[in-house]
Amino acid sequence: MNPVEPILHANLGDLVDADMFIKVLDGFCKMTSIPIRLFDMDGNLLAESIADNPVCDYLNTLPGSRAGCAVIRSRLKIGPPPGDRNDIGSTECFCGFKYKIVGIHYQAELIGKMVFGPYHPAELERTPVEPTEIDPDLDMTRLRDIMTGVPRVSSSSVEQLGVTVRAVIDALLLSAHKAHITSQMHLATVSESHRELTEKNRKLEDLADERKEFDLKKSNFLAMISHELRTPLTSIIGYSDMLTEGIAGKLAQEQKQFVMTIKAKGDELLKLISSILDFSKVDSGHLTVESNVVDVGEVVRNAVERSRETADRRGIKLSVDFASDLPQARFDAEKIETAVSHLIDNSIKFSDPGGVVKVSAQIFKSTEEDGSQDGFGFVLMASPDMLEISVEDFGVGIAQADLSQIFAPFTQIDESSTREHGGAGLGLAIVKHYVEAHGGRVHVKSQPEKGSRFSIRLPLLTD
Repeated sequence: MNPVEPILHANLGDLVDADMFIKVLDGFCKMTSIPIRLFDMDGNLLAESIADNPVCDYLNTLPGSRAGCAVIRSRLKIGPPPGDRNDIGSTECFCGFKYKIVGIHYQAELIGKMVFGPYHPAELERTPVEPTEIDPDLDMTRLRDIMTGVPRVSSSSVEQLGVTVRAVIDALLLSAHKAHITSQMHLATVSESHRELTEKNRKLEDLADERKEFDLKKSNFLAMISHELRTPLTSIIGYSDMLTEGIAGKLAQEQKQFVMTIKAKGDELLKLISSILDFSKVDSGHLTVESNVVDVGEVVRNAVERSRETADRRGIKLSVDFASDLPQARFDAEKIETAVSHLIDNSIKFSDPGGVVKVSAQIFKSTEEDGSQDGFGFVLMASPDMLEISVEDFGVGIAQADLSQIFAPFTQIDESSTREHGGAGLGLAIVKHYVEAHGGRVHVKSQPEKGSRFSIRLPLLTD
């Protein structure tokens, strides 16, 4: 009987029996009145058991406080759980309620998380942020009355609850693991199943050690790219600019054309290297979002300017259209600027020479489509008003069947060796991660030979 190769990157959704998990979560939720939700690593809600929470119900009736709650829920859903099995994460709501996050492991691999809360911590003396700063229409007297009626529980008790529930889930996953091995191997006896399971664990431990070594080599390689490739490449581009401007002497027209070609290819290579480095941060789980109040118009204009030279080389006209009185908004300006620039570069690449790429920004009324994947029992609406930044081209377009693939990393719709358009297939993957880290969504509409329209929608959160 041949042993089965170890199964890597197990999907929690394939291992769990949803009905069984809901019964388990219901039992603990009834005992503690603390909501429990189970997510896989992609943020998909697999099971939940919720309890009445009049505070959250009230806060979600007001646009401002609903916006703050929605962003917290979105980050809880998308954010990675603690990588160490013994660690328990914690997130605090602006009203003082807390959440605890517990990672779920399978064969030494992190495959999901449980979110406990919101709960009213016993140690809370006052709310960390005055709720009326979140929504001026909030009735503080009513909020205090509601909060008085919500049971309080210590954070240490919630952590112990997390450890207990995780132990139950570990036992259920072990049972599911054995059933999976049995179905694959058709084992004749229980002893044979146990022997192969032991061998599989040994191989997974070896693979885990190899993976750590590979991750270290990958980090060193990316550091080498940053220093050994980006630094000299920047010099090449700079010297090309100086030669083109005639600083080292006047060039003949043919010589100038050659130097301009060198600079253009250097710019393309620098963007490719930057995309790989940006994605490596996302892939390693080190993506951080620094939220500040920024001028939306300035961010859009900066993104357009970053792509203007590429557009000029291809003879593409960049058309910018947005109101001069766009409000300030709170987000990570560098990441949103990078995301918009990737969309513009993508549209330029797939437009015919002499074409037009339109960039626009507007205030957009949020819809059910913008919040269909919340998983917390509420519509994911950062606020009634959202910021929409759109990039539209009239180029080759995308077939409907291919739309589901375009945001996958290292994916090109045309993967033939003779494909016309270059790139590593990372731009749209970076856009998706950056936008979703802000609690936003990316939408796309496209028709072959008619063009595409990509839209970034972000919760319009202000101070």
